[in-house]
Amino acid sequence: MESTSKPSILFVGRPIRYATSQWQQFQQNFTIIPYTSRSKAEFIAGLQPGGPYSTINGILRPAISEPQIDLPLLDKELISHLPSSCKIISSVNHGYDGMDTEELGRRGIWYCNGAGAANDSTADIALFLILAAFRYTTFSESRLREMRGAKYFAVEGDVVPYSNTTRNRILGVVGMGKIGVEISLRARAFGMRIHYYSRTRRGKDIEEGLLGGAVYHDSLKGMLAVADCVLLACPHTPETHHVLNRETFGMMKKGVRIVNIARGKCVDEEALATAIEDGTVAGAGLDVYHDEPVVNPRLLDNKRITLLPHMGGACVDTHENFERIAMDNLEAYFLGDGKPITPVNHVESLISRG
Repeated sequence: MESTSKPSILFVGRPIRYATSQWQQFQQNFTIIPYTSRSKAEFIAGLQPGGPYSTINGILRPAISEPQIDLPLLDKELISHLPSSCKIISSVNHGYDGMDTEELGRRGIWYCNGAGAANDSTADIALFLILAAFRYTTFSESRLREMRGAKYFAVEGDVVPYSNTTRNRILGVVGMGKIGVEISLRARAFGMRIHYYSRTRRGKDIEEGLLGGAVYHDSLKGMLAVADCVLLACPHTPETHHVLNRETFGMMKKGVRIVNIARGKCVDEEALATAIEDGTVAGAGLDVYHDEPVVNPRLLDNKRITLLPHMGGACVDTHENFERIAMDNLEAYFLGDGKPITPVNHVESLISRG
């Protein structure tokens, strides 16, 4: 590709709806090829020499579309069909489950996510779920709706013996990335003390500065033993798969609260349901589920759990951020210094942008 030619970008997903000014400029700098395949096989066919996607330089997926017209999971087989001209894939969302980012890296292809786009919106939902788990808002609301025509609210007696404020309670955060930090800042405003377990310890500027003396634990067991509320803000990896399970629930205080805004597969939901039923866990708040969109019936039937439909990023602000960051990555790579801004993989050999 000559330096004067425009990079060809395969556009996948719903049209840009929010970052419209940036999109107008983006179209001036890139040749946009619409994704029209309706199956993995059809996509692979389009990648073959002479096909509509055979000379693409990158892929832009700024919003999720319907499954039948969305980008298939980039497994090793599909990656083998990507043309050598393809150097970068910029996709929506924080998660990239099922994408073989290591294989992409071996092929010299960057994979970028929407890191940072949903920090505020997800942290807000996490705080809501923490409060709901301590104060039983779902149970109380459901009782209120059942009491049509009642002369007084008959809920307090069912809630008071089990409900607590968050003040002076320990929030144990699993995964102190940027979202974990944002959640912790909000929780501190409600009087919580922050403990955390994470692959990487944060510096003193975070622990003592922003988080007012957050306590780092070098073992999950140590943190679980002291936490009044355990919050998952970690990625789903082989190490975090079912990180909360029957064994780890047994390490916790009786009456602990559980909140998950990370990934559903980080929790053994059968073990969680049992822990709630036997009183180990007093309340829970979940925005993600093991087999989405299916929710474990034992969780659905328990009103001590507040359930949300994976809506941590469900607002205009976040979706505008996703669109913007997806375009930013391609602009930084092709029009800037050749380095994307939110890569999740390591590219073993930096191949020329040409």
